[in-house]
Amino acid sequence: MPLNRKLTLAFLVVGSSAALAQVTAPAAPVIYEAPTPTAVPATAPTPAPASVESAAAAPAATAVAIKPKAEPVDPLAHERELFPRPAALKGNIAFWRKVFSEYSENQSVIHDLRKPERVYAVLDFRDEAKTLGRVQLANLKSAEEVRAKKRIEAALRRAATQRDTPEVLDDEARKLAALFAGDRSALREAADNIRSQRGLRERTGEAMAISGQYLPEMERTFANEGLPRMLTRLPFVESSFNVEAYSKVAAAGLWQFMPDSARMYMRFNHVSDDRRDPWTSTQAAAEHLRDDYRVLQDWPLAVTAYNYGRGGLARALKETGGSSLDDLLANYSNKRFGFASRNFYSEFLAAADVERDWREHFGDVQRRVPLSFETVTVERYTPYRTLVRLAGGDDATFARLNPGYRAEVVNGKLYVPAGDRIRVPVGRAVAFRSGYQQLASNETYGQQREIYLAHKVGKGDTLGGIAKRYGVSQQTLVAVNGLKKGRIRAGQTLKVPNDRDFATSTLVAKAEPESRPAVVKRHEIAMGSTGSKKAKPTTRLHKVKSGQSLSVIAQRYNTTVRHLLELNDLKDASRIRAGMQLKVPVA
Repeated sequence: MPLNRKLTLAFLVVGSSAALAQVTAPAAPVIYEAPTPTAVPATAPTPAPASVESAAAAPAATAVAIKPKAEPVDPLAHERELFPRPAALKGNIAFWRKVFSEYSENQSVIHDLRKPERVYAVLDFRDEAKTLGRVQLANLKSAEEVRAKKRIEAALRRAATQRDTPEVLDDEARKLAALFAGDRSALREAADNIRSQRGLRERTGEAMAISGQYLPEMERTFANEGLPRMLTRLPFVESSFNVEAYSKVAAAGLWQFMPDSARMYMRFNHVSDDRRDPWTSTQAAAEHLRDDYRVLQDWPLAVTAYNYGRGGLARALKETGGSSLDDLLANYSNKRFGFASRNFYSEFLAAADVERDWREHFGDVQRRVPLSFETVTVERYTPYRTLVRLAGGDDATFARLNPGYRAEVVNGKLYVPAGDRIRVPVGRAVAFRSGYQQLASNETYGQQREIYLAHKVGKGDTLGGIAKRYGVSQQTLVAVNGLKKGRIRAGQTLKVPNDRDFATSTLVAKAEPESRPAVVKRHEIAMGSTGSKKAKPTTRLHKVKSGQSLSVIAQRYNTTVRHLLELNDLKDASRIRAGMQLKVPVA
């Protein structure tokens, strides 16, 4: 949908006192206008039951002098020196501050990829957002962003073609040439590095409100680990404090853990995805960042490693001979070390600045009160619904306090494991424990239910191949399916224990990549267990089988990869081999 407005390109550097140039296009079809961004109200957050901040009453008018209102004390002031701000990043940080606090979600900033503070234009769709539907508006934004980038690219290339006669350039190209001081090489490079960034003001305003529920406990967790509390501002960058955040690359939760990292630091299996638990994932994030710092010995590098990976960053430092983030930004070139990784530290500092000055940026946004709870331990395998009832019967509250459980647990196909610590509303712990002790013998169980996958045997399938694919032993498949002499036939449906998680494959013991079976149909077959024996709090030995990864073994014994590494004094999850004897907890 074309916009009947005048096209204006505003060439400016974020953080400068004024626009370097403002150019009006010739009488071409008008596509957008680019005013200097103005503050727009943040989306009104969901009303909270109470506010962390109390509004001070306005002083009455009197003849006596009134003391000026004291500036809020910065509780993290002493930590900020741990996170230096090199001169080369100042413009970048200023750009991201404006993205978080000024630019609306209905404004698109057209800027330089390498120097984001070099802003060419701001596309303003706030008026259209009032009348267009969501899909129409999204399509309009995308189309206009493409047109604007092409227009600016063409102007940059025109400017780069003129050597000694800039006067023959049109106004747009002449101003761009001046912006780059006539450096033709820089103009050509800039033409290949044009990017658009939509504002995050509304999302950040909502995050300011939501974060009040979690930040106090997050700060305590980081302090207990001996880490700077300022690191708890990373979720403003990662997820805008959206506990339901799930990215297209399978990162999830406040801290946006990827599956591989989740396996190392928390429970991530068919029972629970702790990435979605704000408290558990915060503990995991603290341990992750602590390990990043132990390896890299520098906070800018450790913060960047949270996005890029500590191993990759260590290799980059070795390759370039560098010792700081400054060195990498100046000298390291790798496709994987792209815009997101190069800007992650600057985004973190900008978000921390905006959070510190939230009253200035978001005015009357009310920060929610911290979620309070008590914790109790589940002694035996117990249905989720039973625990909800003991905790007070409020499904929504219980789910909000214990959000990590998979759907299979919530709907009763699996039990909440013995030993799990769950959160209940304040004042419910005593009644919960009392009620739990009074449960009938058939309301708790000595072992977990099993969910089997159904595998339809395809032509050419072998029992060994199927076992390797699902990370189980051939003997297990024979026993579960009552197979005689281990024979299978095409078209037969086998039950396979569900020991694999829902994520991508991981390193396995002596396993070669295998193609998918010709026909694989998965559905759940719940098998109940009414055993009454309690799990013993001891360890046993597990012999690693061909095709098993540490992740698969951890899931089988309801533990984490990190716990198995510590239990067996291992440093690398990839070093397990078929035939090894590992200590595992008895479930």
